[in-house]
Amino acid sequence: MLPVHRNLLVASVALAISSVQCGRESDARVDGVGGRAAGAYLETIREAPPFELETLEGDTLSLADLDSVPVILMNFWASWCGPCKIEIPDLMVLHEKYAARGFMVLGVTVNDLPRDSREFAAEVDMSYPSVIGTPQMLEAYELSPWLPTSLLVQDGRVVKEWVGPRSREEFEYPVKVALGLAPAPSDLMEDEEESAGEARDGR
Repeated sequence: MLPVHRNLLVASVALAISSVQCGRESDARVDGVGGRAAGAYLETIREAPPFELETLEGDTLSLADLDSVPVILMNFWASWCGPCKIEIPDLMVLHEKYAARGFMVLGVTVNDLPRDSREFAAEVDMSYPSVIGTPQMLEAYELSPWLPTSLLVQDGRVVKEWVGPRSREEFEYPVKVALGLAPAPSDLMEDEEESAGEARDGR
């Protein structure tokens, strides 16, 4: 199996950042989706604390480095975690599908030997960067002790948290809402209430 290339981090982050402006210009106009501008804010759970961590390739990556990426799905995983391994291919699909729209997945390894994490990342040809989590970082993020855990971070704010494995569809809808590509549940409820009101008035 080929080793994980050192330029994976640079290429992945560069792709996400360089694609943000293009994605905003071509996809931000979503008048057909509730008439909202792209990047409609989801409800904040908590702030995303800054970090600077070592990547699996031996580089460093900080949250500030990703300032130009408005929507990040942080996936906390370990090579010994069976459910983590199952959902990572779906996360790779999402990362590749929405990178041009201002989105990326960032893996964070937890309680795992870096050597084992690297081997698994190489085995699946992981398409997004992964950093090595520290106890301080995990405490700052108020992380659940269960793996996998995933956080959706929008402009420096945690807006969604998943504890335990999830399907691609469960990840994808909030990602699309955060990117302005789908209506928020509250918008759907308002539309349903408006339609119901119009139906009553028409009787």
